[in-house]
Amino acid sequence: MKKYIQIVVALVIVVAVVWMANGGIAWASGLPATQPSAAFSEQIAAQNDSSLAPPPFVTEISESGIYNIGGICVLDVEYKNTTVKNQADAEVPIEESGKVPFEYDGQLLFPGCHVVHYKDGQIVREASSEDGDWKVCFGDNPDIRDVKIYYYLDEPENGTKVWLPLDTYKEDTLVCAAARFTGVYMPAGETPEGPDGVYEPDTVVTGGGRRGSVVTPPTVITIDGSGTYSAGGVCSAIVKYYVPQLGDELHVQFPTEDTHIIPFPDNEDLLYLPGCHFLHYRDGNIRAEMTPEEGDWEICFAAIPGKEMTIYYYRDDNTDINPPWTALETTTEGGLACAPVADFSAVYAPAGK
Repeated sequence: MKKYIQIVVALVIVVAVVWMANGGIAWASGLPATQPSAAFSEQIAAQNDSSLAPPPFVTEISESGIYNIGGICVLDVEYKNTTVKNQADAEVPIEESGKVPFEYDGQLLFPGCHVVHYKDGQIVREASSEDGDWKVCFGDNPDIRDVKIYYYLDEPENGTKVWLPLDTYKEDTLVCAAARFTGVYMPAGETPEGPDGVYEPDTVVTGGGRRGSVVTPPTVITIDGSGTYSAGGVCSAIVKYYVPQLGDELHVQFPTEDTHIIPFPDNEDLLYLPGCHFLHYRDGNIRAEMTPEEGDWEICFAAIPGKEMTIYYYRDDNTDINPPWTALETTTEGGLACAPVADFSAVYAPAGK
């Protein structure tokens, strides 16, 4: 049902988020954590309505403006011709993008954004500057060196898809490039590595928890004892077991085809993905329900300054999905937004307004 290839690439993208000293938790979105301008906020708020759910990660664009595409990128559009329009999509097929040859320094930071240009109702390979201006922006991070945006065409003339570099520049907390081509856009950069060229694993300490902030925690955590655990720098879990034979799996959950059909309440909140997937076990089997007598579970994400944070969930035990996104009572303190988890396996993500 799920494309777990996205979990494989999770270790790549999580290094593109900003580390916090508190528990090693990173911003849940690659977009800037600073307070946006009033115009930008109005543009984003305008998109959080029922017309975007489902699917919230595909945006039809026919007016000039700034568009947040699924929390992955920002597309800034200025039309000069009324016969042109766009479709933008954060649901990039990662399997396909991973097969496109990348022959440059650094590593691609999955996922990316897909932009389609139309003129007179027809898809065009490259939009003309006479018809408008387009730029795509991704979150910048000081831990990633030499960040540059690349693209590949949906329909290259020779039929062979390859990543090509774009002139990239910084704009506040973003890296941006022109986006005139119909294709996939993605940032790439030099990521922190160990002495042998691979990511060094973190160390689990007694009673749970992790030490060190130089490397990103693993994106899949197996829990078999009470303690505090961090998954991929995206979320942390505080677990207390009161009876034996309990266990959990906590992993980073990037948007999938399942995620984008989960209805989100029509309010002012904006989901900050990726989220985290919490699976509960007893005697090695996924439990349908957990009780307060068995244990106590809490999940935390980084709180974004200037935002009122709420953690949402939908039920998912890897065999059955029960929408919609549902709000949890959330407490924000010390830079963290935390909430008690549901009594069953579920996907969690923070939202702000």
